[in-house]
Amino acid sequence: MKIKLSPYLLCLLLAACATKPVEPTPDNVKLIATRGSVDDLLAYHQSIRRFSQAELNKELQNLNARSDSALLSMQKAMVLGLSRDSNDLARAQAQLGNVLAAPDAEQFKPLARLLVSNYAEMRRLTENVDRLSLQAKDSQRRLDQLNEKLEALKTIERTLPVQPAPAVAK
Repeated sequence: MKIKLSPYLLCLLLAACATKPVEPTPDNVKLIATRGSVDDLLAYHQSIRRFSQAELNKELQNLNARSDSALLSMQKAMVLGLSRDSNDLARAQAQLGNVLAAPDAEQFKPLARLLVSNYAEMRRLTENVDRLSLQAKDSQRRLDQLNEKLEALKTIERTLPVQPAPAVAK
């Protein structure tokens, strides 16, 4: 018994045998840049950077009114981070902690880790500025007190009677 193959079927069989599937290795993996949620978040951050404090508060109220998600937590953290208040930075870090703990937020985790470290540094710097500001105020207060004492001593010195110079013996 003889089997007759059509030319098209023969070409398909030969093509199937001839190609070997390429397994992805670290050498031939290519990253494809697509417009995704992280890019949208970066664009969102760029747009809210110009907001005044009142506009940031209004934006935060709008975000709080929506249902919670990883994207929303990232947006809240970005708004809170722009206030530069130590308490708001702590709240922003808490929002980012929610994103880092969420199993469905893998695409946001690198950005969330970056923002957590930046907000921690901003909090540290803010606390240092507050501490140095208090030290400067304390130093200024002490300087003012010393100037008052110096002026009082000058006043006392001016009111003292002038004593005649002792005569030099020859």
